Amino acid sequence: MDRFALYYPHIHVRDDSWLKYTALYWPKMARIRPPGYPLQDSPAARELHAARWLLDFEPPSRAADEVAEPFLELLHEHGAALRYRFGLNRIETWGLPIADACFGSGGGFSAGGEESTEDSPTWLNQRFGYIHADRISGDLLDSAVDQGLALVRPGRGGIWVAMHPQLATVYMLALAEQIATENCLHPITDQTLPHAAMSGWTFERLAAALLGNLPAEASAARPAPEEAFAFLAFATVIPADLRNVPIEKILEIRAEFGPELDGFREFVADQVQQLGAIEDVRDAGLYQEYLHTEVDREVRTRLNDLDDRMRGAGLETARAVANVRSVALPPLAAIAANAVGINPALTVPAVVAGCIVGAPLQWRRKRREIAQESPVGYLFQLKRALGPDTLVDKLRRTWPL
Repeated sequence: MDRFALYYPHIHVRDDSWLKYTALYWPKMARIRPPGYPLQDSPAARELHAARWLLDFEPPSRAADEVAEPFLELLHEHGAALRYRFGLNRIETWGLPIADACFGSGGGFSAGGEESTEDSPTWLNQRFGYIHADRISGDLLDSAVDQGLALVRPGRGGIWVAMHPQLATVYMLALAEQIATENCLHPITDQTLPHAAMSGWTFERLAAALLGNLPAEASAARPAPEEAFAFLAFATVIPADLRNVPIEKILEIRAEFGPELDGFREFVADQVQQLGAIEDVRDAGLYQEYLHTEVDREVRTRLNDLDDRMRGAGLETARAVANVRSVALPPLAAIAANAVGINPALTVPAVVAGCIVGAPLQWRRKRREIAQESPVGYLFQLKRALGPDTLVDKLRRTWPL
């Protein structure tokens, strides 16, 4: 079973180009939306929401309860150290420029619990990170407030909890992982978040992340192998920026090439298993080089072979049409008429015209068969739909497909 994606840390996706890439790969994407929270989705997100690709579900309280345990232990064991680093009374010592204190810029939640608006309450300080109160257990919230690490205020869409952006970041990473584990989801984000590569948010890992005991190379964010491999494969055939591609085109591709997408996802899963050896590579640059090398070897080679097969199929079809025109027409006409039940009284030009008109349909069927046989057939279809012209495209335009 293919897992759905889980978007975090926000409710609203920040990057439409990333959203379209994601919609081209994942079966569906869920997001955590508190009850009654007013949506301000982009037009692309609204279309995907209406198509039931983008799904809303309420924050599960059990996940917040599970995540609360190691955080409560951390507050009990290291309360003084946390207050010294993240205490609200020390906000002037946080050293966070306003632009860096928002998740949209790589830090915590932006003011107002997502976006600043003209009617946002004046108490909202842009240096805080914000989490909706529905995402935090009551015990953890009370303890954080008592320790001077958080404050609670009303905002757009409900009650919000303000805290140091790094606290908000680490908490949302832990919550997203817990929710994903409970619901067979794969957490993904369009943000660059510290510690995103970590897993298993135990007491020890929380202490390492928040109190400075984590090795620097381990804190660098890097995407999961599945996401990285799939997106690098996409980059071989389609533009990096999909903002100008209509979302209707993305939905059309998903609807038309479902079997090819299924085959491609299976291919990526197989490749990720084989990439297990590089999971322990610490250097981010080397990790990326390994991924690029594997994509070049496993994807580009298959795409080149597929292109060759497609060109061969097109040339075979074109050659067949040319042969129709060169064969002695009367015998050919009679044979063709008898074979397909055409009235022999039809003129020879009509039969030839029928062969020519039918050639594109035959080629299209053959091309679809070839694409579905290849693990990178979906990438070939994406290149046709979204990429620059190729020889196959130029040949295809000689017929009205």
